[in-house]
Amino acid sequence: MRRSYSVSIFCLAITACALTARLRAADANFVVPAPGISFSSLTGPDESPYTGHTEGSFAVTPTAGNWFKGLTYGDPSPSIFDGPVNSPGVAVIQITDGAGPFTLSSLRYSSNNGDSGYDIQAFFGATLVYTESGTLSSSVTPFTFKTLTTTHPAIPVDGLFITVVPGPNTTSINLDNIGVSTVPEPGALLLMAGGLAVLFRRFALAKTA
Repeated sequence: MRRSYSVSIFCLAITACALTARLRAADANFVVPAPGISFSSLTGPDESPYTGHTEGSFAVTPTAGNWFKGLTYGDPSPSIFDGPVNSPGVAVIQITDGAGPFTLSSLRYSSNNGDSGYDIQAFFGATLVYTESGTLSSSVTPFTFKTLTTTHPAIPVDGLFITVVPGPNTTSINLDNIGVSTVPEPGALLLMAGGLAVLFRRFALAKTA
């Protein structure tokens, strides 16, 4: 009985791996979805106004300034940018998650031709949970993206406002790959724990059989 149970678990694991391999073989574009916001679904034309979009359970909404689609520049393309080019102003995006509380760990940015500033305000309901501000260091030709790692990556929130403030020489500010992750609800964690408890009990019974 114990041997039969162990063989069954092993077979299930092999089957899952085989199905994944078959999916990859059947579709050369098969990719395991990555968490966060990549702006990969944006369409043209390039430098057209960005009015917001939904990606997975996350909604991104411009709330101030002028945002545009950067279809030819990103990490990888596309991205969004604070513009217009050569004349950007203070701009803000809001991020919410329809699946529940979430965290922000990082984002990729390109502050083109000059240093800029940023400010992050994180809310839970009407309560301001944390704020963070600092400098987005300049990128010059050839332009490249840099990583901003936040100082509160584990604090759950239900709303974020990300503000970018161009410096005097900045020609535009691109944002991409915003590292947000939904926080599992307690109910889901309890369900997972219950499932593990059932499996453990079955294993214990099989071991004593």
